[in-house]
Amino acid sequence: MIPIEKIRSFIENEDYEFYVHAITEAKKDGIEPEDIIYVLLTGKITESYPERERVLVYGEMINRVPLHVVCNYSDPTLMYIVTAYIPSDDEWTCNYQKRKKGGKR
Repeated sequence: MIPIEKIRSFIENEDYEFYVHAITEAKKDGIEPEDIIYVLLTGKITESYPERERVLVYGEMINRVPLHVVCNYSDPTLMYIVTAYIPSDDEWTCNYQKRKKGGKR
């Protein structure tokens, strides 16, 4: 698993790109790219998917709305922001940091 410090380093050095999917899904929830960057700089990793070289970062936007961001770290020089969304009460518990049993992955 990639440490959160490495994710922050990618952001601070502007070594990242958004998947089109990330921008599309974020816009559906009223999320701006700046919100995603803020969460990546202030949030924490809550799930890891090592087989896909991805992590789920949880944080709160400046307006205190929870946000999940999935990052791909398969390229050692560039991080990809795969998707971003506001988590639902139906799938998440523990302040949106733990997936409920039966929740999709």
